[in-house]
Amino acid sequence: MTTPTPANTTATRLNRREAAEYIGTSFATLTCWASRRKGPIYYKTGKLVWYLKSDLDAFLESRRMAFEQVPQ
Repeated sequence: MTTPTPANTTATRLNRREAAEYIGTSFATLTCWASRRKGPIYYKTGKLVWYLKSDLDAFLESRRMAFEQVPQ
């Protein structure tokens, strides 16, 4: 018997279209990033491409910009 892992839990997996919507970009942009080996980590099994929500969250966090507050 195996213990389910996040990769085996469908609740945490999104297909490319769902992932694009989740991070606020287009399907085409996400596809382009994947072909250039940029963007969030993805998994591919045969023709099936999917993303873990935790990887998408980590990708978004890595893009967070912090700006110094301007004194008034």
